[in-house]
Amino acid sequence: MIEVDVRGLSCPEPVMRVKEAIESNANEELKIFANEAHTVKNIIKYCEKVGKEVHTEEVGLEYELTVK
Repeated sequence: MIEVDVRGLSCPEPVMRVKEAIESNANEELKIFANEAHTVKNIIKYCEKVGKEVHTEEVGLEYELTVK
């Protein structure tokens, strides 16, 4: 599983990092760590656009996304 930490980054950087991770590791599952709700929405929108399944979990004040 590839981990991508986008906590504290401003748009569009989080989506760009997720895009790079997906392109570089097409068959790998990703675990994404984020701390902003709008960042999570943008990542989900991008992942669904490219045909990936996303599971989101709130952990305290942060989010963990699993992308398959």
